Amino acid sequence: MFFSIIVPTYNRALILLETLDSVISQTFNDFEIIIVDDGSTDNTADNIAELKSERISYFYKKNEERSVARNYGADRAKGEFLIFLDSDDKMTKNCLSSIYQFIREKNFVPEFIFSGYVILNTDNSPHYEYGLSGLFKPDKLFYGNYLGCSSIIIKKELFKKYYFNTDKNIILFEDWELWLRIINDKDLYCFPGMSIIMINHENRSVLNNSAAQINEKILHFKNHILKTSTAIQHSFAHRRVFLMGIYSYAALHTAMTKNNPGIAIKYLLLSFLNNPLIIFKRRFYGVIKNLI
Repeated sequence: MFFSIIVPTYNRALILLETLDSVISQTFNDFEIIIVDDGSTDNTADNIAELKSERISYFYKKNEERSVARNYGADRAKGEFLIFLDSDDKMTKNCLSSIYQFIREKNFVPEFIFSGYVILNTDNSPHYEYGLSGLFKPDKLFYGNYLGCSSIIIKKELFKKYYFNTDKNIILFEDWELWLRIINDKDLYCFPGMSIIMINHENRSVLNNSAAQINEKILHFKNHILKTSTAIQHSFAHRRVFLMGIYSYAALHTAMTKNNPGIAIKYLLLSFLNNPLIIFKRRFYGVIKNLI
């Protein structure tokens, strides 16, 4: 087995079917799909049963949040490479075949790979896209999580040296935290194609947190990274970039809730005080746009 596609899900029965259809219809065939139902109370199980696909393994477990669900799926995976596909994302039709070819064309086996993604609005108009070729520069991750969870392809043996952090206070940032740990030890190779499609819908988990919840998670994550990341601890410049990034992230997502503009402005000011270069970042103007 070459790929294991691990899909954690919670009460997304209808959206999940679209996600699974994008995987089942791949032009590449050497893969399995592991669905980890993290305690859904809707008809997810019935919908999965109706698919009757031999590629799908379905596991139901009590709700423990997505980091635990992803780790649970990884421990049951048979594939050489793991992809953690969010249950509201989709793969382009040639996603797996293109990545397989990318890996096979190397004179070595890359263990940590990033594939580009496209974010669409609900009317399918383009919202944002991000992709690179060559090696990913680790210092990009100090500013923010450019990668997204669904766009990473990782060797199973490598993943099992790290796993997702299951601290519930890190949820929202669990993939960013993991990439920071791995990229400290391993190069990240960029496949120069757009293989993942994300939809900018109103029920995205990142948008369903109050300002108070965002504040609590931001403070916990900030303190965790400042204590654990040696690359950030030992560099004044990296520390300032990280603080600019985490505060501007808080400003953007607080502004997007439309409920607490004052708190969003506070975070934006903290970001600027840590690194005035924020005014040259796309995120700065995203905050302003959502505040107007």
